[in-house]
Order: sequence, then structure tokens, then C-alpha cells
Amino acid sequence: MRSTTQLGDISISTEAIASLAGNAASECYGIVGMASKKFFRDGLAVLLKQENYSKGIVVEQSDDGLRLDLYVIVCYGVSITNVCHELQEKVRYELGKALDVDFKSVNVFVQGVKVID
Repeated sequence: MRSTTQLGDISISTEAIASLAGNAASECYGIVGMASKKFFRDGLAVLLKQENYSKGIVVEQSDDGLRLDLYVIVCYGVSITNVCHELQEKVRYELGKALDVDFKSVNVFVQGVKVID
């Protein structure tokens, strides 16, 4: 993502955007963590650590805004629909506040459900 101000150019990498989105997603209720977008390698969803959040998020830029695809694992026993909706709202709000960018869409793909002890 690039923008120009009167003081110069600003360039933000897609990995930085993915890291911000991953941090916002990990704070949402019902989200266990981020999962790799290459889910079916072993048939099991693997939780990603914080430094690898960008592997579970796809950021695409187009003329009308950014598109985010989030791959997550949710907690067992929660309403998946409500958790995904809240995740979309939180990520859109946090990234809009931090980057001042319009998002075309924030898509959530649930890769698995995990029981938390």
C-alpha cells in the first residue's frame, strides 16, 4: 500500500497489514488463533504463532480498496456466525484506525474448531 503526503511517500507492506490484522483477530472472543491458509496438507489445522500471522492472512489491494482473507480456528461451543461477524468488525475498525484505509471486504474462513480446557 502506498500513499503520498506533503512530507513524502508512505509505503506499508502487506505483511505489516497482515500482522496488524492477526493481532486484532487474536484478541477477539471465540478465536483460538490463526491457521495456515494451506489447511489440507495434513488434514489438520495448525495454530500459527504470533510471528507467523501473515501466513494465515491474505491481503490483496485493488483500485477500490483492500481485501483481507482471514483463516482462523474458533473455540468449541461458541456461535461461529457471531464470532466471525465480530472478528470482521474488529479487524475493519482496528486497521481502519491504524491505516486510514477503506476495506472492500474482510472474509473469514474457519479452518477448524478446537476444545479449550
